[in-house]
Amino acid sequence: MDGYPAHYVSHNLPLVVLFGLGSTDPKPRDSIEEQYPLLQEKGIYISSDLPSVSGLAGQELLDCFHDFDAKDAAWNNRPGKGKMGAMGFTYRSVGRAFTLPPHKAKPPSASPSPTTEEGGPRRPSLTPVLHSPLSPLSPESPLYPDGIMSSLWFSKHQWLLPSALISFFNFSIDPNSSTLQDNKLKTEINALRTSITASSYKLRLIVVLVCEDSGADPNPIERVANIRRGTSMDSKSLFYVPSRLSIIETQAFVGTILASIQPSCLEYYRDLSKHARRKRNRATVPPPTVPPIYGTSQTLSGQGWTVRYETKLGFFAEFRQEMDAASRNYETAYESLLERDVFESIASWSPRFDETRLLADVLAIRILRCLLWTGQTTSAVQSWSNHRASMQDLVDRKGKGSGTYGWEAWEARWSAIMAELIDKVDVPIFHVPDQIVPSETVSPEAPDIYAIPEKAFSSDERLPPWDLLHHEGYWLRRSAQKTKARRKLALSMPKEDRSSPGQSPASQIASKSHLYDTYLCPEPHKEYGLPGHASFNHGALLIKTLQKAAGQFSKRHQDRAAKRMEFEMAREYMRAGRWEEAMDLIKPLWQNLSWRKEGWWKLVEEMSWAVRACARHLGDGEVLVAVEWELLSNLLTPRSSWQYDILKCLEGLDIEEKPIATIPYDSTAPSLSAGFTFRATDGRVGEPIQAQLTIHSHLHANSAAIRLSELALTFEGGIAGLTIVDNSKQRAALDISKGSTIFYHITFDKTSEDLGTTSSPSSVSETTKPLSGSADLVFSPGIDKVFFFVIVPHDSGGVVASRVCLGMREEQFDLNIIVPLRDHVSRTSWWLQGETGLLREKLDLEHPCSINILPKPPKMQITFPGLRKAYYTDEIVEIQVEVTNQEMEATDIGVVVQLIGNTQNVPVIHWISTSYIESSNKADNNPVPSGTITSEHSLGRLHSSATRSKTLVFQASSETAEYTLELKAHYHLVSDPHTSIVKVETKELIFIRPLDSKFEFRPHVHSDPWPNYFHVDDVDDGRTVSKSSGIKQEWFVTAKLASFALEPLLVQAIRLNIQDVRHGASCQAIASDDTSQTAIILDPNSSVERDFRLIVQDATLEDRGSSTLRLELEVRWKLRTDSANIVTTFMPLPHLTIPFGEPRVLASVQKPTTLAPLVHVLYTVENPSVHLLNFQLSMDSSEDFAFSGPKIVTVQLLPLSRHTVRYNLLPARSGTWIRPNLKVVDVGFGKTLKVSAADGCKGDKLGLAIWVDEE
Repeated sequence: MDGYPAHYVSHNLPLVVLFGLGSTDPKPRDSIEEQYPLLQEKGIYISSDLPSVSGLAGQELLDCFHDFDAKDAAWNNRPGKGKMGAMGFTYRSVGRAFTLPPHKAKPPSASPSPTTEEGGPRRPSLTPVLHSPLSPLSPESPLYPDGIMSSLWFSKHQWLLPSALISFFNFSIDPNSSTLQDNKLKTEINALRTSITASSYKLRLIVVLVCEDSGADPNPIERVANIRRGTSMDSKSLFYVPSRLSIIETQAFVGTILASIQPSCLEYYRDLSKHARRKRNRATVPPPTVPPIYGTSQTLSGQGWTVRYETKLGFFAEFRQEMDAASRNYETAYESLLERDVFESIASWSPRFDETRLLADVLAIRILRCLLWTGQTTSAVQSWSNHRASMQDLVDRKGKGSGTYGWEAWEARWSAIMAELIDKVDVPIFHVPDQIVPSETVSPEAPDIYAIPEKAFSSDERLPPWDLLHHEGYWLRRSAQKTKARRKLALSMPKEDRSSPGQSPASQIASKSHLYDTYLCPEPHKEYGLPGHASFNHGALLIKTLQKAAGQFSKRHQDRAAKRMEFEMAREYMRAGRWEEAMDLIKPLWQNLSWRKEGWWKLVEEMSWAVRACARHLGDGEVLVAVEWELLSNLLTPRSSWQYDILKCLEGLDIEEKPIATIPYDSTAPSLSAGFTFRATDGRVGEPIQAQLTIHSHLHANSAAIRLSELALTFEGGIAGLTIVDNSKQRAALDISKGSTIFYHITFDKTSEDLGTTSSPSSVSETTKPLSGSADLVFSPGIDKVFFFVIVPHDSGGVVASRVCLGMREEQFDLNIIVPLRDHVSRTSWWLQGETGLLREKLDLEHPCSINILPKPPKMQITFPGLRKAYYTDEIVEIQVEVTNQEMEATDIGVVVQLIGNTQNVPVIHWISTSYIESSNKADNNPVPSGTITSEHSLGRLHSSATRSKTLVFQASSETAEYTLELKAHYHLVSDPHTSIVKVETKELIFIRPLDSKFEFRPHVHSDPWPNYFHVDDVDDGRTVSKSSGIKQEWFVTAKLASFALEPLLVQAIRLNIQDVRHGASCQAIASDDTSQTAIILDPNSSVERDFRLIVQDATLEDRGSSTLRLELEVRWKLRTDSANIVTTFMPLPHLTIPFGEPRVLASVQKPTTLAPLVHVLYTVENPSVHLLNFQLSMDSSEDFAFSGPKIVTVQLLPLSRHTVRYNLLPARSGTWIRPNLKVVDVGFGKTLKVSAADGCKGDKLGLAIWVDEE
């Protein structure tokens, strides 16, 4: 907002005067105090004789108030730096003297009253009416008699007339002088209050007592209360600041003071609004102090007074941050100002015309600020456009017109004001964070570049784009455009109009005043002075504006617009002769210009010529060669007078070192382009592949021919590079041309025939040097050249022609153009040599620069004779491998075996031959991790049609698993050791359990008698006592073995092994018969049972604990067809717990043969404890059988004893199960014992079950 008085356009903040704080030196008078009329003559002078509060405490307080100053805060209602909530203050430190502006102007000097006509009667003398020194009614006012507003009135309320005065006094704690000091303070405070009251200004007085000593005052509260009573001030008007406050405490204290004065400040400006509103509502023009002389001037009209009062009302509403009310008052004032009675009545030659125009601008600026403050962005843009249109219409009708440099200067300033307002208000939608950090899943979005319309506009209403508020860069760019138009009009002024007023006759000066609009801009002789005279620096203003605009566009990721602004800045640097700064700015732009991809060749051409001019002036040979290459492209507009010859670009320059320029293809317009095409999409190792490289010329028609020194083609994959060097003198007979296309068949040197990488089983890959050929590499305008050649790959995999380097090696410079072929393939055509010339064939290739090199098809056969469908756990597996060479010649072959499984450990593989065993892991025979590849095993040289057999062996794990056996044969022909061929054969190996088992435990009544509890065995001194002397228990174990194998198994032996017996007991496993050691044949899906006896004896009679047995079943078996390899399989049994100290009941059945179907059931009750136990036995009746024996009986068992109760059962039916239910209850403990099935019966969930045979 340069050009406007600062207080005319600045944001209104309540002014707070800091009286007596800081330095004691008198403050110098500023420019506003110098300009304000009658300030020194009639101003209200307020002073104090007491010293100011200085020192450390005073400086800290002053710094805290400055920290709360909101003059630099954003112009919005959001909390921020320097604000108390949403409202802020501004502060002025005045020392111990301050002058308030006077209310009234001085009365006029006595003079005779004028007459209406010569010789007529005189008017009666009246008492003059005094008004404000800034009123249009006071002769001392700069507005007298018909001015509307002055910037001094705005400065009066923003700088001279505070809403609150905070007076600071030192508070001494010296007890000897405390009474005297308090009396002085009361006198000064009362005098200060009297002066403020006498001034008739309703500003708020605050007194702050600052303790100046570091000691402790015994009674500061009583003294402060005494001063308050003596000055009639309350606790919200007089504050006490103790010494030694921290920074945080000082800030809190300042915040308390500001919070206390905020309501009174708002009320102060509300009273001023009421006063202005009363004057406006009187609807009469007040009389002037001295009427103007009749016929020469006139007083301000009533409409002008309306403008004045509405402006005041809006101004005071801004102080209260009532922006809606302020906007309405300003709009009323603005509309009234543009009416016929005000602006239209002022002559364009009058100084009042520019003053009123300035007021219109100020009102428009304040309206924009109020609209942006309240979020009415679209209304703000429309208001901006309306003011521009109104001013243009006014200037065209009453001023010098809108075709002058002055109007363009105002347009540029008006656009810059909008950008500054957006920045000052800090519109939320345009806020750009200092640093954008993207998340792992969400990328950062670009900031908004325009604001959507507010709710006042209907969503169905289509608004033009220029009615939407855009960010600051948009307005700054418009300001720069108008500044360029201003300079253009200024440069078009004739020489006679640019002479200074002292060098031109009066008539010429008078004529110039009607031609040029100098509103807020220099006179013509200063705008564009004559040679040797100072002129306005349009370039500096443009650079400053463009730099700001570029920053705004760049922050919002509008890279094209930002680069355009930087390009314009570089042009201004060039215009000013600042070539180095221009080059620093334009060179990165030119190298990374995105305009080439969009095809904006006109802009590319402008930048290229600008880069050439900078490089030429600075002698930068590298950049000059690069830009000359781009200027050769026919995509740019040719210049008829320019000689396009890159070899002459460095003529006239003194360059010490030979320039070497490397140009990426994307960084320049193409003068030559390249395309590459494979003939097919697939190829094979060792077989020739056809390819074509096409170079297209894009030179200007009047350009000199270009001679390339070499073409270097680079591949990604298993092919090394190709180089074609220039041999312009050699014209091959096979070169065929058709129109603008020339065909070359390239043959490469035999010394570098090997291409790509070679590998063999015994050596690593090595890279050979690239192929080299020659051809004519001279390119004229409109000529395309096709280079045909054949490649023989030696490695498989994907191959991509990635780039081609066009190289020029000249005496003056070296130039390399890097053309990537992936993105810049111009065509997919294939050129053929026909009988009548060249023919073009269209290739249907999706990726013409890519080819897939397949491995050479192997002819080595790998078989696995005798491979079974499934193998078994714990088995020693032998797999025979046969390798047959079906190649036409001998090969050297090596094989690598890999066993891949889904288990944690994979078995170790061994090779077996007739004379020796080779282990693939001799140093470590432990299982290796899954996926480990064994070392390569050489099979030696294998002649054509020969077969070699090897055997793999490994021990299978005890768990089921699935493995993949992968055998990879690496071989090469004896005649071609550089080409490695791989044959891979895989087989799936499944390992299953051949056997599964089920186990059944049954207790049995041991036949040995129990020891007598009342008998002590005599032990001789020399006799050895048995280790186990406790009670013996007998158990039967039944193992049912089932075969899951796919073929018959020969089971040689089945044995029950005791792994562990806990708690010191002894155990012995005995086969029930000799069949466990007899070999049997177990067919698939068949089963066999084996019974074993367990004799378990506790360690001692005193041991009452239980013992746990850990058992396993050992099965020795082999395949029926295999006579050598015997496999041992171990099957763990469930743990068996033997309760030696608990009583139990065993049921056994006897079936007499003579008394069938009678059944004898024997119930044995055992008491292995050392207590006398009583058991109650009761047999339940049943319809399935009749029984003889005790229905209910009580059995008393001595310690370590047992008793058998017999029942005879007569079943009701035969061929069925009967379930006798005997309940045995331990009377002493109330516990029901479970009846366990022993011999001849079984137990299940329902209890004891006995089978009755059929008769």
